[in-house]
Order: sequence, then C-alpha cells, then structure tokens
Amino acid sequence: MPEESSRANQLVNKFVISLTEGKILGYVTDINVEVEGDEFYFILRMKEVENLGKGQSIFTSEKKMKIKPGDIVNVGPHVIILGDGKVPPLREIERLHQIAEEYNNLMRELEAKDKLIEQLKEENYQLTRQIEELQRELRKYQVMREDFDHLKEQLVRQEGQLEMAREYIRLLEGLRHDIDKIKGDVESLIETQLEEVVRAIINEELNARGLKKTSFL
Repeated sequence: MPEESSRANQLVNKFVISLTEGKILGYVTDINVEVEGDEFYFILRMKEVENLGKGQSIFTSEKKMKIKPGDIVNVGPHVIILGDGKVPPLREIERLHQIAEEYNNLMRELEAKDKLIEQLKEENYQLTRQIEELQRELRKYQVMREDFDHLKEQLVRQEGQLEMAREYIRLLEGLRHDIDKIKGDVESLIETQLEEVVRAIINEELNARGLKKTSFL
C-alpha cells in the first residue's frame, strides 16, 4: 500500500483539528496504517494539547486515535482537519477560524518560547564561561596565597636566625670587653711584679756590695 503510506507520512508533525468537536485534538508525532478487510485506517499517535487560558497551551500525555481517510476534510501544511468527510456548516467554519487563530497564537507562543530557550541557553553558556574563568582566577589566588604563606614562614625563620646572630654578636662584644679588661689586668700585674723582681735583684746586689738600697721613682 505505497499510496496509503505516502499519504500517511503527510499527516505527521501536524495539529489535528476536529470541526465537529470544535477543538484541537492533539499534535501528531507518529502514524501507522491498519488494514481491516477492504478498508484501511490511520492510527494517529498524538500529544494532547491542554488549553491553559489567555492563549497559553501545553502538551500533556500521548494518546492514539483511529480515523478513516474519509474523516479527513483537508490536510494543510500545519493542520489536519477532521469533519466526518463532510463540509461543515457556516457555524463550524467560523469555529474553524477561531481554532485557526488559537493555533496561530499557539505557534507564536511556541516560537517565542523557543527564542527564550535559545536566549537562556546562550546566557547559561556565558555564565558557565564566567564561572570557569572565576574558578581559574580562584585557583591562581590560592596558589599565590600558598606561596605567600611559604615566604612568610621563611621570613619568620630568617628573622629568628637574624635575632640569634645579633645575640651572638652582643655576646662576642661582651666577651671582647671582658678579655680586654683581663688583658689590661694581666699587663698591669706583670709590670708590677716585674718592677718588684727587678728592685729585689738590685737590692740584693747592693747589699752584697755593701751599698745602700736604691728606690725607683
């Protein structure tokens, strides 16, 4: 049944509008052809459309619908019109215009939502880029902080070593002062003792010769 299959393919991705019920039945996502005896039927798999009011609609659960080819009044680029295969009365045509307007509003709303979704995707992409850049900057600052802490520890150690060196220098200066004092005391003691020794030797020599003792000025 290549002709029926080709015709069935023309019914996919379209809204189904019932003139007899005066509403949008759903949106066709898939279709199969079923044969019973000498007749064949279209099995439409559709997403139901729920009207939220104020021109807003959403897709809800899926359902299947079995129709005869004769139920189809017309197939347009966007909609399938069902009406038991008959031309509807004027009141139903007016209702068709109303439904068509609802459909157009729905399509405009879907287009607007698609644009909004694309805009949000772009904003999300930009925000993701900014977050990644901030994370890289944060990692750089963390490395700099670790380097700073390491340098701080080194400076603290160096300051401690410098203070120890200063204490050592002060100790050496104190020792040098003590050494100079001891050296002076030793030199003074040596001079005094040397004078007394020389005087004693001279006096002994003079006594041995019967001379008078000399005194040092």
